[in-house]
Order: sequence, then C-alpha cells, then structure tokens
Amino acid sequence: MIKKIKYIFLIFFLIMNFNENLKSQDIQAIAVIVNDEVISRYDVNQRVRLILVTSGIPATEENIKRIEEQAIKALIDEKIQIQEAIKLEVPDSPDEINLMLDNIARGNQTTAEGILESITSQGVNSETLLNQIKSELLWNKIVRGRFGSYINISDEEVNIIYDRTIQNINNSQYDISEIFIGFEDESEEKEAKELTEKLTEQLKNEIAFEPVAQQFSQAPSSGQGGFIGWVSEGQLDPDIISNIENLEIGSVSNPIKTVNGYYIIKLNGKSEEGGKNSMKNQYDLISVSFNIEDKIMAKDFSDNFISCKRLDGLLENYNQKEVNVIGKRLLQELPKELHKELLEKNAGNALSPRFSEENIDIILICDRKDDIGIQVNRDIIEDNIYSQKMGMMSRRHLRDLRRDAVIEYR
Repeated sequence: MIKKIKYIFLIFFLIMNFNENLKSQDIQAIAVIVNDEVISRYDVNQRVRLILVTSGIPATEENIKRIEEQAIKALIDEKIQIQEAIKLEVPDSPDEINLMLDNIARGNQTTAEGILESITSQGVNSETLLNQIKSELLWNKIVRGRFGSYINISDEEVNIIYDRTIQNINNSQYDISEIFIGFEDESEEKEAKELTEKLTEQLKNEIAFEPVAQQFSQAPSSGQGGFIGWVSEGQLDPDIISNIENLEIGSVSNPIKTVNGYYIIKLNGKSEEGGKNSMKNQYDLISVSFNIEDKIMAKDFSDNFISCKRLDGLLENYNQKEVNVIGKRLLQELPKELHKELLEKNAGNALSPRFSEENIDIILICDRKDDIGIQVNRDIIEDNIYSQKMGMMSRRHLRDLRRDAVIEYR
C-alpha cells in the first residue's frame, strides 16, 4: 500500500513538473521581438485565452488561428505604445488602471474583482488584462497630449450635423453599439474586411457583442463595450443607416465599409417621433398584498389610493399582508403584462388587482417620468467630432510608429 502511494505521488510529481517545464518553455520561447523587446509565446497564448474567455468565441482550430494573428498584432501595438510612453515619460498609476477596470466591469454588469476572478479561474493571468488596460491608458494620454491642441472643430462642422439632426428629429432614432476596424491601405483593408466578416459570423451565432467590442474594436467606445446610445438619422453615415434601418432589435449588421474602416453595428433599440421611447418611461412603484379572501378590502384600498406620500396613513385603515417597494424601474424592465396599463395610467393611480393562489397584489404608481427623446446638444456633437478626429490621429500615429519599429517574427 505504501509503495502504491509512493508510486502515485511520483506520477503526480512528474506530471506537475512536466506542466511547469512546458510553461517555462512557453515563457522563454520568443514569438516576436519589437525594438529589442520580447513578446513570448506565453504572452500570445495568454492573450488568445483572454479573448476566448471574455468573448465566448468557440475555441475551434480555425478561430484560434485567426485570434492568434490578431493577438500578435495587438501585442506588437501595445509594446510600441508602452515603449513610446516610457520614451516620453508618460506616467501611469494603479488608481487609473483600476478605474478603467471598474468601467469595463460596470459595462459587463459585474465588479472588477468579479472579472479578475472569472478570467484567472479559466487560466488567464490577471496581468494579461491589466497590461492591456495600461497600454490603452498610456496611449490615450500620448495622443491627447500630442494632438489634442491641434484638433480644430469649426462652428460650420457642428452646424452641419446639428441642422441635419434637427431635420431628421421626427424620423427614426437608433440605439446602437459599434465595432470599428480601421484601415490605411489596401492590405489593411483586406485584413479588416476578413476580420469583420468573421466577427459578424460569430456575433450572429449569439456570441455577446460587448466583450467582442472590448477586445477587437478600435473605436473610443470599445471601453464601454462599443455602446454609443441613441442617435438620429442625421448623425449617422447614410451607408450605416441603409444597413440598420431594417434590422431587428438585438441583431447585428453585416460589415459596413466606410472611408477609413469597417463597422459592425448592433441595434439595441429603435423609436420614432423625435426619439421618444415609451419603453424608457420610468415608474416608481410599490406593491401592497392582501390575503386572497380580502377582495372587498383590496378593492376599497385601491379606490382610495391617491398618493404614495399619504400611503402610511391610508394603510392604517387596512389589514394588508405585506408592502414591497419595487422602486424606480424602466418600463422595459417590468413584466410585459403590466405595460399596457402602465402606459395608460399616471402617478397616484393603482393598477388592476393581480390574483394568485394566496394573495391579491395591488401595484401603486408613485411617480412616472416619460422619456423625452433625443436632446440635440451642440456640445455633444462637438465631443463626437473630436473623438472621431482623435481616433483617426491615434491610428495614423500608431501606424507611423509601427512602420519605424524594428519587428522580428520568430
């Protein structure tokens, strides 16, 4: 028995030692050298795994090969960005990195700790994600510092978009998210086309849009999972409008070619009449429950309800079973069977009784705020133009640095 235990322990030790040797070899193996700095096979494999884990893309041989190509390109760009930051003595801080991680977490409806725990449990070193965030943070500082003061936005540019938006205010409005893959020449255009086609194929197979945008999109919105929000027809490229106007809510477009890149657009919502969307109406609700045998009492309570401010006094007259504060909710977050009645009633009204085996539930409307639609704001238009110009300068500057770099593939 002792010999058997020793034998099992020896096998376990050899397996663990073999795995450690493989990892060690992986770390030491060189994938690319960028200006005399190494990107190891371990770095590449970790990035591939991070993309697979966060995006949900199936780990097929074809997908892994394509993702590995993108991972190597991204790691090269990030290595160049970090090198430029060191050269220019651009500072970074853990607080800034943690803030960006918190923003990513909120976009994925989790916490920073939750994200790190999730990826590490699936074999991804947390530094893989944190280094990616660090390079993006430093690069944004470099681009803003170098080009920010050179970006001029004329009143005419703002007026053109403002007037076009006003003219289209009563046309369809779109709630969208984006993935943008830019190109500068024919070679990059071909690569961008192939990548967006492959991503579109995966997204149409119900892969989550947000993490794919975070990993692949080159737009400033990538940090928010590609989320843009509500825009009018006047704010969008005509080619984009023609590709999304007939999309179903929640679906994604085919790749859309523009002057400097390809877009994939996800349609989150659509509305008419100035962008007013009743599904965005906000209700503040309270539910009061009565025993099933107290039907007359429940009806009398419902008839006498006039305001949540007077609710405590009203409840003193009844033998209710339970009071639950539902709180502030958008109509789209509430059960569909309530929608019609909620749209017909205002604050200070009670909905029709809801019956279950043991309870009668009376839902009270304490407050109602209807969606006011898109508000055309010149400052927001100017910010959008600024972001677009900054993004273009960022891509061009990185292209120039990449062209001047000494890159050796192994």
